[in-house]
Amino acid sequence: MTPPTHIGLLVDASRAYGRGIYRGVANFAESREDWIVLAHERPELDELPDWLRNSRLDAIIAYIPNRTLYKKISALGVPAVDVHGRCRTPAIPVIESDDQVIVRLACDFFLQSGFRHLAYCGYPGVFFSDQRQEAFLLQARDLSEVHVYAPSVRQRVGEDLYRFEKDLTAQDAGFTSWLRALPKPVAILACNDIRGQQVINACREAGIQMPDEVAVLGVDNDTMICRLCRPTLSSIEPDVEKIGYLAAQLIADQLAGKRVAPRLLVPPRQVVQRQSTDTVGAKHPLVARAARIIRNQNDHKASVEQICQAAGVSRSTLDHLFLEHLGRTVAEEITRVHLQRGQHLLRNSNLTLAAIAERCGFASATYFCRFFKRGTGQTPDAYRKT
Repeated sequence: MTPPTHIGLLVDASRAYGRGIYRGVANFAESREDWIVLAHERPELDELPDWLRNSRLDAIIAYIPNRTLYKKISALGVPAVDVHGRCRTPAIPVIESDDQVIVRLACDFFLQSGFRHLAYCGYPGVFFSDQRQEAFLLQARDLSEVHVYAPSVRQRVGEDLYRFEKDLTAQDAGFTSWLRALPKPVAILACNDIRGQQVINACREAGIQMPDEVAVLGVDNDTMICRLCRPTLSSIEPDVEKIGYLAAQLIADQLAGKRVAPRLLVPPRQVVQRQSTDTVGAKHPLVARAARIIRNQNDHKASVEQICQAAGVSRSTLDHLFLEHLGRTVAEEITRVHLQRGQHLLRNSNLTLAAIAERCGFASATYFCRFFKRGTGQTPDAYRKT
């Protein structure tokens, strides 16, 4: 019999990001009967767990957040893959989310919603937050007026992220002042979902209206964190299962003696919209009112003329205002909202296509399928599977 291959997995599974990596590794390992995956769900940041130091490992997949842990993993002398990204060296390949694409997805989403004031709120001094801030400034500088939260005391580079995430209410002394001073309406990209939750809590404490004054978008789509927020937090969903699968693939390639790329970037999957971005960023009251009417339709069957009548304005006037402030007509906004609602129901329900079509205002599932394919390039069934 072929002796088993022992794979160490040192990834924090307390968050959705880490759990997704576990699923990806498990998906790959299902095809490798010789693999034994030894998982440590809450790895220490500086030390290898005792059981790992005393075990025979053939390879390791790990969060490597600092040089101390990097040196200790390197000393094991086995193939390794880093799914954290801070310690980038040629010796250990890295797989991480593509922050440039994450930020571009966020900016496109905000601009399509009509926002002209964008802001970024992160943890200055924490590496991934700084990466996303840099990408945000690069992406947004030519698009609109941008703002970045800068605390009075910058965290020291390399400090423990969890120390800054643990307090969901207390903030830097200038945090509330920064939120109040932002031009409204404004869309804020938070570096992750915990930071998004902190922004939402601070806005509620300060009496700032969400999402009409401040819309918030997180990163990671940690479902429980997002659902516990009020309003519920929209978030960018990274493709963490792919990160885990590719990490396992790189391990298999290294064990087979193949050369591997030193760094792989995995783009996110999508924006998952919830209540914290359920608005448009137009300042004009008629545009905001009509957009709210479109979003709040229970049956999503109202025509353009009915929306104009409810808003108390002619179609030509409302189309002109929508084009000026949102870059699309009233009919195009109705189509966009119908498409978003269909995507939400396909992701988050087991409803039949006929039931989804009815809830989105379509006379039949066939018409909805044609509309959905035209708008997304995928059939509803294919979208639901992915």
